[in-house]
Amino acid sequence: MTYRPHQLRMIALCDEILSGAPIEEIIAAVTPGGGKSKLPVILADKLIPRFADKLVWVAPRNNLKYQGEQEFLDPRFPTTRRLRAADGNENDPCRGTDGYLTTYQAVGLSPEVHAQFCREHRTILFLDEEHHVSDDGRWAPAIQAMREAAVLVVGASGTLARGDGQKIHGLDYKGAFVDLTETASRRIIRYGRAEALRDGAILPIFFDHLDGRAEWEDEQGERRSAGTLAGGDYASAALFTALRTGYAKDLLDKAAAHWQEHRQTYPKAKMLVVAPSIEFAAMYRDHLHRRGSESLIATSEDNNAARVAIDRFKGETLPTADVLVTCQMAYEGMSVPEISHVACLTHIRSIPWLEQCFARANRRAPGKVAGFIFGPADARFRDAIASIEAEQIQALRDAPEAQGEASAGDTEGGEGGGFGRPGIRPIGSAAYREEGPELFTEPEAPRPDGGMTPREAERLLRKQIHEHLEAFLAGTRPGSKAVYTRLVYRALKDAVGGKAREDCTIEELTTQWALLKERFPVGGRK
Repeated sequence: MTYRPHQLRMIALCDEILSGAPIEEIIAAVTPGGGKSKLPVILADKLIPRFADKLVWVAPRNNLKYQGEQEFLDPRFPTTRRLRAADGNENDPCRGTDGYLTTYQAVGLSPEVHAQFCREHRTILFLDEEHHVSDDGRWAPAIQAMREAAVLVVGASGTLARGDGQKIHGLDYKGAFVDLTETASRRIIRYGRAEALRDGAILPIFFDHLDGRAEWEDEQGERRSAGTLAGGDYASAALFTALRTGYAKDLLDKAAAHWQEHRQTYPKAKMLVVAPSIEFAAMYRDHLHRRGSESLIATSEDNNAARVAIDRFKGETLPTADVLVTCQMAYEGMSVPEISHVACLTHIRSIPWLEQCFARANRRAPGKVAGFIFGPADARFRDAIASIEAEQIQALRDAPEAQGEASAGDTEGGEGGGFGRPGIRPIGSAAYREEGPELFTEPEAPRPDGGMTPREAERLLRKQIHEHLEAFLAGTRPGSKAVYTRLVYRALKDAVGGKAREDCTIEELTTQWALLKERFPVGGRK
């Protein structure tokens, strides 16, 4: 089994805890795409049941919650531990598993429910992208109550800072930055972009900027214009206007054309489009349709529809699609390794936000060699990516595989469907265009749940029970259906101690399913 350095560090810390070290908090600063989501799997596998009873994973969005549930099914890292994605605030969120996943919003709505769970069980609290909770934010008191009750708090973030400049709740600071000094009770895990690039954990990303003109009326009704987005007195207003007019379609067309060309060498390539608002997300999707690119939309306005769209984009639901237009969701933490292109069409210039957005394209996938980011040529956007480009250059120079190969800035053309296109500054080497080792390589552990997530297994069992009940009752003698209905439902409840079916664990539902087939077979009574 091959681990990345930060994962090895977590394993070592777990061993320290098991040996009696008084560790109460772990801060994991792991670059987006570096493999942060494997840390809860390691924690559960190593510390339950010797140190803890349950693990609670709090994520910023529902799609990350469902994605986290899948992490425990990764065949590259075999484990019999399971976490269940809880919907809302349920009476029994674990349902027989080793913990549950929820969101900061759900915790904020029912803080005492989650705090009480942490008090009743020896709980590891994993705060995913904890920068979402500010020191004086509405979720802070609820998270603090869970922190105080947990036996171990692990805070993880791909960008250990907030875009609004506020402090992250629960963390100590040195001046304007998080204090990453280790103490007897606090340990630090660091895994930066340069290190991840050198390890081959992530791929380099290239940037292409498109300048433009803009014309608008200001608040006083005066007509204003700008011949460039790169600077000037009206830079912000020009960018705001450009992203909502014809310029945005030009940039989108450029990104889509490059994506289509790139698919000739990487057929699985997908494109993510980040829009400035829900209204314009719909306009971008319609524009792509008119250009012949089938695309889906996922916004914060329609959560159920958004989840279906994301599942189709990931290839988990048919029919699949290779372009997703999103607003206010679906970029941070969403892991779709086949994303090769991101069209960043928003005016947000927070560096932590942009780094999360860009990282959608840096995931490794078979045949994928790089990610491509398309955005405006405004000064703040270019300033935000300067550190990324510098780190990539340094990582390439430091990588052992790069010795004797082309150095940064020397490569034109090459693999990947467009490294040498005008406007793209290539930063890469043959080392990052080779297929690297898999993260986990041990044989897959036996899966009593059939390889499904807990929620999927529950849903299937309920469906089978419901269909069997309907078929059995439909075959009863005329006039006896009501009697048999009471008999069957009483038997099912008795089999699980009187629990309602919606509150049953996988094991309890399996018991009911077996009872139905044994005592109430379809086609008549035994």
